[in-house]
Parts: sequence; structure tokens; C-alpha cells
Amino acid sequence: MSGRIDPPAPAIRRITVWWQVVLAVLLMGLGFLTIVQLRAGRALSGQEEVPTRNVYALAAMLRQSRDARQDLEAQVAQLSRRLAEFETAAAQRKSSDEALMRELESLRIAAGLVPLAGPGITISLEDGTASVAGQAPPVVQYVDLVSIVNELYAAGAEGVAVSGNRVTATTGLSQVGGTIIADQHRLSAPYVVAAIGAPETLEGALRIRGGVVDGLRGLGLRIAIARRSQLTVPAGRLLPALRIARPAAP
Repeated sequence: MSGRIDPPAPAIRRITVWWQVVLAVLLMGLGFLTIVQLRAGRALSGQEEVPTRNVYALAAMLRQSRDARQDLEAQVAQLSRRLAEFETAAAQRKSSDEALMRELESLRIAAGLVPLAGPGITISLEDGTASVAGQAPPVVQYVDLVSIVNELYAAGAEGVAVSGNRVTATTGLSQVGGTIIADQHRLSAPYVVAAIGAPETLEGALRIRGGVVDGLRGLGLRIAIARRSQLTVPAGRLLPALRIARPAAP
């Protein structure tokens, strides 16, 4: 009878199975690592091959993109220059148009086609009441109005109207019998002349001793002069159409 005690058979079988399981797990892990390594190598190989095949195509696309961008930048620069030129031309044209409009407005004012407002004076003329022996009472004549209008313009009047009729370069004052006519409009007494300008200057010109007003008062006419802080003279009628006259050649 020996002194060694052998392990029971079930225990030996359990140890053997355990080692087999461990060995199987180790082999499975080694196989998984091998597969992963192979796949990683293939993936890396594929990544190295793709750029190698397409590098020239990508470089060509990059050059095309750069050329297209440069063309677009050149077009933008050209359009910017043209826009600046257009803006400059538009500004110059606007300045020219404004200058022409100012000149046209000045010409319209000078021609009497625009109503005017401002300070000035009014002169009222009426027939005389006192009669000289053997003569009829003095009455206002169209030449009396013309004399006063001329004196006002000479004193710097900027706009004159006679009984609501603007006096311009084409205004005609005449008389038919005892009726004064201005541009084919009959006027009636009292005749009121309105003039826009410096009131003191205009009045001073008319009140000069021995001047127009003194002479008319000496004839027996009744004349009243008044300063106005604000008055209006209407626009004249349209200029007559020229049928015969033409601008002279320079």
C-alpha cells in the first residue's frame, strides 16, 4: 500500500476542462487580434493607394478652382471700377442738371413766368378832382403808368405788376380813348402799381424832388405810396410764339 494520495477523477476532469477553456479563449483572442491587424493593414494600404491614384486629379481641380477664383476676382474688380465710373458720371450729370435747373429758374423769373413774393411798395394813382378853369379834371394816362414802372425798375425793382398784370419785356401798355390797356386787358381806376424790392430805396426813388411823382402830382393826379412788408406779384402770361424771328447766328 503506497503513501501517495491521488486526486479523485472528477477533480482531474474539471482542471482539464478549465485549461481547455482558457486555451480556447486565448486562441480566440489571438485569432481576433490577427484578423484586426490584417484588416487594419488592408485599410491603411487602401488609404495609401487612393491619394496616390487621385493626387493628379485633385491637383488639377485645385488649379482650376484657383483660376476660377482669380477670374471672378478680376471680374469683381472690373465691375467695381465701372460702378465707380458710373457713380462719378451720375454725380456730374446731377450737378449739371441742377445747374441747368437753376439757370432755367433764373430765366423763368427774368421772363416773368414765375410769381414773386417779398417786401416792396405799392403806388395808387387816381384821376384828379380839381379842374382848371376851362379844362376837364386831369386823368391818369398810360404814359403816367409807364413812367412810374420805368422809375421803379431803374431803382432796382425785381418784379412789377400794374393792377394785377405782371410787367415784363413783352408787356404792352396802351390806351384806347379813356381806357388804359395792359396786354389786351382793360384797366380801371384806381390804378395800383406793386413793386418788389427794397421798400426804402424804391420809395426814395419815387419821392425825389422834381421826379416822376412830383410831376404827376403837379398835374393834379392823386398818388399814394405805401411800404409793404410782404406783397405778391403774379406770373406773367406765356411768351408769344415767334413766327418770324429766329435766333441770330453767332
